[in-house]
Amino acid sequence: MSNANQVIGKIIEIGPVIIIPAILFVIGFITTRNPLKNFLNSLYIFTGIIGFSISLALFINFFKPLIETIVSASGKEFTVLDIGWSASKHVVFNSPVTLYIIIAVAALNLVMLFLRLTRTINFDLWNWIIFLFAGSIVFSVTEIMWLSVLVAAVISAITLVITDIYAPYLQSFYGLKSVSNPQTQLIIWAPVVQAVNIILNKIPFIRRAHIFYAEIKYRLGMFSEPMVLGFILGFVAGLVTRYSTLLTAPKQDILFSLGMGLQLAVIMIIMPRFMTLLYRGLAPAINDISSFINRKITKRELHIGLDAVYFAGHPEVIGLSVIMIPLTAYIASVLPGNNILPSADLVLIPFLLVWLIAPSGGDIFRSFISAIIIIPLTLWISSDMGNLFTGFFQKYSIEISQGAQAVSSYGTGSNWLFWILLQIIKPILNLFS
Repeated sequence: MSNANQVIGKIIEIGPVIIIPAILFVIGFITTRNPLKNFLNSLYIFTGIIGFSISLALFINFFKPLIETIVSASGKEFTVLDIGWSASKHVVFNSPVTLYIIIAVAALNLVMLFLRLTRTINFDLWNWIIFLFAGSIVFSVTEIMWLSVLVAAVISAITLVITDIYAPYLQSFYGLKSVSNPQTQLIIWAPVVQAVNIILNKIPFIRRAHIFYAEIKYRLGMFSEPMVLGFILGFVAGLVTRYSTLLTAPKQDILFSLGMGLQLAVIMIIMPRFMTLLYRGLAPAINDISSFINRKITKRELHIGLDAVYFAGHPEVIGLSVIMIPLTAYIASVLPGNNILPSADLVLIPFLLVWLIAPSGGDIFRSFISAIIIIPLTLWISSDMGNLFTGFFQKYSIEISQGAQAVSSYGTGSNWLFWILLQIIKPILNLFS
């Protein structure tokens, strides 16, 4: 690993939870005339995003016992191991083209801003991992530097264009102006969701079917409160987890289920609290940056690129995640042609739902239909990408963890845009295989 890659690796490994607040804090000294206000906004952002990230990790881990039960009952053996960020990290940090791709992507963003081809300022290096991964994989097969950089640049350009198109949906639904979410593996599903909504609008009866969180809250009353709903759903999840021994050891299993209910109740309480803190600092910070840009640089509206974690705490996202996380495990267990079980990258589900819900205007029914269509696609693509991940590991003599036959990353590897580009350039890649 080169010195440049080591430095890049250390920066990227910090993650969006620290990188974005740190950048906003530094920029705040320029964009606001009140240092105390900047410090207070940054403190709210740091506290909110760190607290939410911890609670999100607890939320994801809550489902692990239930997922183990689902997989065990199916009897399916998965040949591709989801090692998450670790897979992408090995690919990117061992590639000789990483630095060149970063330079190309940064320059492309500036050029597109100057030529008015995009409105998004993509300063979150964590989001660049997709571009770095795509270019690194192409280089590992072809060892043609210009081709690997070109593929990364094409994905970056398409990502910025799609991000601009769907930024109004994000801003409108999540109530945060002048922001966008240039994460390729997420934003590319927004057109698919829009297409699903168009099709649903053409189907009689179904086009009139809508389920909104506000309506659920109204109809369920007290039972819709996060604490009560969390406890009920957690208790049911506990019963399902222990279904095989429920009749033989009911006392232990009911106590276990009560514990699961309390866990989810606490998580459902604290997550919205941290999001409130986060937005209390993020909204004025983004407004200050936007006002500064309008005053000093351009009257044109620009968007600050944020990670999906900054939107994942919305009630619709969390509520639908409770259904889709275990359902994803079930789909993975019964889906023909799928060889991967999302585990290390299971957190992708709530992030993906950010973009299934926003174009649907918060309609949980339509978002659920979109999820049922999209989740199998992500599983098939990430399964197929296991060959490329494993090939890279073998070429650079990187040990495959836990004795798995093949490895992949459900987060990075479920990118249909890169997968399609691979199919287009496959004749070139076959010349080097």
